[in-house]
Amino acid sequence: MILGIFDSVRSAFDNLNDRERKLVGILGAVAAAMLVFLPLWLIASAITDVEDENTEIRDVLRDISHARAEVAERRAQREAAERRYDSPAPPLGSFLEAKAREAGYDRPLEVTDQPERVASGFTRRHVRASLPGVGLRTVIDMMTEVENSPFPVAIERLQIEHFQAGDRYNVEVGVIAFDRNERSGRGDDDDDDDSAMMRRGMKAGPPAP
Repeated sequence: MILGIFDSVRSAFDNLNDRERKLVGILGAVAAAMLVFLPLWLIASAITDVEDENTEIRDVLRDISHARAEVAERRAQREAAERRYDSPAPPLGSFLEAKAREAGYDRPLEVTDQPERVASGFTRRHVRASLPGVGLRTVIDMMTEVENSPFPVAIERLQIEHFQAGDRYNVEVGVIAFDRNERSGRGDDDDDDDSAMMRRGMKAGPPAP
């Protein structure tokens, strides 16, 4: 049967004129080229698709790695901030007086206690202290000592009025401290808390004044 079909095709080809034979030859060459190059094109296209998918996978893995690093950094910052609550700040009046003496201020401070506030598991203590006739260098040194203390404290207010000629000013400083009311457990919710912090753009540390 195959031989019969071949003979029929050969007979039909022999009956063609020269022009028709050239056309048939061109069509045959095109068909042969397609048979050769079409599989190569399909293979090359498949390889390109695989490379694109691999690139996307690498990008996703890189993003995941960066996100994990950011989460780990935020968790470390938060844990470092939470450790500050393990040592509650002393009474703020005496704390400020000690820092003022360390900065070179040798007179008593005029300390006024402000009302305490309780929110989100923390008690916020608040005092304001007046330093009459003090030099700016002393104020700066005292503020630096407060900010660098290991306690969860923050400077809430700083008001400076010129006292007299020279480097002498009346200064009022407000300082707040945060006391943790109860220790909240850490467990499986860590990752959820970290993700929520990232979505909100929060940083680890005491509550905002």
